[in-house]
Amino acid sequence: MSFKHEQTASDCCGAYADIGTVISAEDNVLEVNFAAADEAAGMAEFDAYLARAQQRFAEVTGDAAWDADSAMIKGQVTFSCAAERLIFEMGA
Repeated sequence: MSFKHEQTASDCCGAYADIGTVISAEDNVLEVNFAAADEAAGMAEFDAYLARAQQRFAEVTGDAAWDADSAMIKGQVTFSCAAERLIFEMGA
């Protein structure tokens, strides 16, 4: 995920907020990295995660690889837009 850093301040009804990070509209890739006992277990877990995303949004794609040095799955799930990625992440 990439972030566009802006220093934006908002004052409303006496409340003040300083917003420093805005998510870009093109930010549709979710990085999925997690530890696993072995490659088979890790890929099965990634495939289940990808299937949940594909059930929610039709055009989701994904790719993952086993990193033996760190015993981790390192993958990416690509949504058609940033809004879909955010909705999926929030579990809505």
